[in-house]
Amino acid sequence: MASYIEGVGMVKVERHYEKDLYQLAAEAAFNAIDQAGGASGIDYIVVSNALSSVQDEQLDLGGYIALSLGLRGVRALKVEAGEASGLAAVAVAHSLIESNVADKVLVVGVEKVTEFQSSKTYRHLQMVFDANSRSFYNVGFAADAAMLTRIYMDTYNVDRDLLSYWPALMHNNAKENPYAMLNFAIKPDRVSKSQVMADPITLLDSYPLGDGAAALLLSSKDSSKSPMAKITAVESASGLGSLELVDDPLIIDSLAEAYRRLQNIASTDGVDVIELHDSFTIMGLLTLETIGLAPRGKAAELVANGRFSAGGEGPVVNPSGGLKARGHPIGATGVYQVAEVALQVAGKFPGLQVRGARKGLAVSINGVGSNSYVALVEGVE
Repeated sequence: MASYIEGVGMVKVERHYEKDLYQLAAEAAFNAIDQAGGASGIDYIVVSNALSSVQDEQLDLGGYIALSLGLRGVRALKVEAGEASGLAAVAVAHSLIESNVADKVLVVGVEKVTEFQSSKTYRHLQMVFDANSRSFYNVGFAADAAMLTRIYMDTYNVDRDLLSYWPALMHNNAKENPYAMLNFAIKPDRVSKSQVMADPITLLDSYPLGDGAAALLLSSKDSSKSPMAKITAVESASGLGSLELVDDPLIIDSLAEAYRRLQNIASTDGVDVIELHDSFTIMGLLTLETIGLAPRGKAAELVANGRFSAGGEGPVVNPSGGLKARGHPIGATGVYQVAEVALQVAGKFPGLQVRGARKGLAVSINGVGSNSYVALVEGVE
């Protein structure tokens, strides 16, 4: 059973020093509600957020955002799954409709990461790793990405410069996206020459840290009036989430299982567009290879040769610019991804529109794979 997307709302990913968590959430939520024709009939509000308890010192965020939106009395909850929180919230909302518990659900993903200086925020972000083994003493996101990148380069004999085509593609896609934080183009040769974060990873291989909010108004078929798209299926799986424990670090084990489960219940043939998790260049490449859109060790080469771009073969990847250039507002990112794919299949994306798009995927991952979610979004007749 599908859930139907009647309205979407997004805030430009940015360092919104002048707006608090509730203002960001309200901007996205009311845009989605207005697009859907009003808030009448909303049964549930599902809020996705990763850091509110430490960045904003706020618990029960779902209840308080419902109150701030004037939705007193609706059922409300917050969903947290680290970087995958947004798509986890979509999964919960989809399940509520699929199981006939609710007819209309408002999903709001929101994150405010600029309440503290960056060093403290990055310390909070370390909590996406296992607190018992890695988060306190962890070498950091960039170092993990650097180790994965080095393993990838050595295993498949891939040149560093070949990897630079991914960030260039993401920035080229994002330059037309009004919601993107880094909406400017770059050349591939600029990537390897930018500031080194952890060799061979440079600053332009990484996502920018920004605030954001995105919202979806989902309905059941019976209560849906004029949907723009439908969520056909959502699946997920947990994984080891550690480079030290996995048998093969170049396969994201949780994503492989989540995608296998999705394919068991829905056809992924003919996917036109995919919004995927590319917190670092290597994560984007490994995601393509894990779900079989590129042979192992070949994703970087295919991207360099034009595959996955608007004018190339295969589904268009991250026409929004992805985490790399749209930005990665942590707990809100998965909601952005579904909203973006929904607009693509409806032919209404305000940036780089994929011509004739009718089927798309959203892929969200926490860390290096402790949790992965995949959603299939399709157009409606």
